[in-house]
Amino acid sequence: RLALSLAEAAEVTVAVYDALGRRVALAHEGHLAPGTHAVEVATGGLAPGTYLVRVTGAGEATARRLTVAR
Repeated sequence: RLALSLAEAAEVTVAVYDALGRRVALAHEGHLAPGTHAVEVATGGLAPGTYLVRVTGAGEATARRLTVAR
């Protein structure tokens, strides 16, 4: 799970990228109201390894590392 906190409503995209920069999963795309949200990042279809979760919205972008282990 990824916790997001928004001061105002925004169109938000939460995407997962592999080490080569390819988007391999889309966890959320759409409108979110102000407040705190928990976005589920499904890792069941991902191979073990390190990924980048990028959150964009409200004119900002942030990224977090995600490690998948089996």
